[in-house]
Amino acid sequence: MAWGDNPLRQSRLDADKLKLTFSKKVKGVKHFIIPAKGYTKYVYDIQGGSLPEGKTLHFKHSDVKAFRIGQYNDHTLRVVIESNKALLGSYRISGRHLVIPIPQGKRLYRKPKKRPPKKLKKTHRIVIDAGHGGRDNGASFGNLNEKKVTLMFAKKLEKRLRAKGYRTYLTRSRDHYVSLLKRTEYANRKGADIFISIHVNAAPKKKQKRLNGIEVYYLSLDGSDSVRSKKILYKGKTIYTKRLYYLLTDRRKCFLSRRLGERVQARLLSNIHRGYKNVKAEIKGSDFWVLLGTKMPSILVETGYLTHKRDQKRLNSNYYQNLVVNGIAEGIDEYFRGKR
Repeated sequence: MAWGDNPLRQSRLDADKLKLTFSKKVKGVKHFIIPAKGYTKYVYDIQGGSLPEGKTLHFKHSDVKAFRIGQYNDHTLRVVIESNKALLGSYRISGRHLVIPIPQGKRLYRKPKKRPPKKLKKTHRIVIDAGHGGRDNGASFGNLNEKKVTLMFAKKLEKRLRAKGYRTYLTRSRDHYVSLLKRTEYANRKGADIFISIHVNAAPKKKQKRLNGIEVYYLSLDGSDSVRSKKILYKGKTIYTKRLYYLLTDRRKCFLSRRLGERVQARLLSNIHRGYKNVKAEIKGSDFWVLLGTKMPSILVETGYLTHKRDQKRLNSNYYQNLVVNGIAEGIDEYFRGKR
């Protein structure tokens, strides 16, 4: 099935060139390379291109391991040439025609050596909070309950962080109710360096088609009742003394919470976009109790919208779950590395 507005009409291998002819003028091409074990993938993303049903690249060349073509997304046709030779020339667009050179250089592409990142002393303590639980289902839509999704994400994140050497603690490891107050008190008792609360979003009926994606919240006291009253309130009641008010609303804690949120949001985006180009990850400030009631920098991650059709499908996908967990873990690494 052709998705874009410029279908491929003809393909031809002519000596050292692959020639592609389209119905309309070629809008543009993104070219990049991916090193693989023993060979290199030369990738060409053709903007607006589409692949009619049944069309493929049935070519063989002594310098090419494989020719591949496929619809990368609604508006991009992807051509991949796998070869253990180096590329000597560049592609050429001429109206409806795209000419791609065949790699014929003598040497393999070698990925430039990167300096190894600074090693982290993985003695940091991290409390991971799986939102809701027990009698508190959180958001529900269809057969999905927020409490189940958050626990699954929390356990995966704990496993990933432990593999990296961090000391991790879960506010709940099974389906039982834990009050917000007990969650933050637990993190404070553990002397955690950071607190990560995992949630899933939901939208009112009128906004279900529009609201989607990931949201990362950090502690912001703009307009907070606590700032106006100089008290830490929980469900309308004063919980902490004046001394603890200044500790929990400390300017440095707010600054570090935002920095943690920014690192996690950036790494979430880069990981998610490996598989889902159109997913957004926004960063916002709030005074949610789990952000305010902790003594350490804290963030809350909404991993997607249960009420959005595509998000719901992704939340059920092991691939998406792993991308989210990787993004959060890498953001945490960057946060601690930046603090040194």
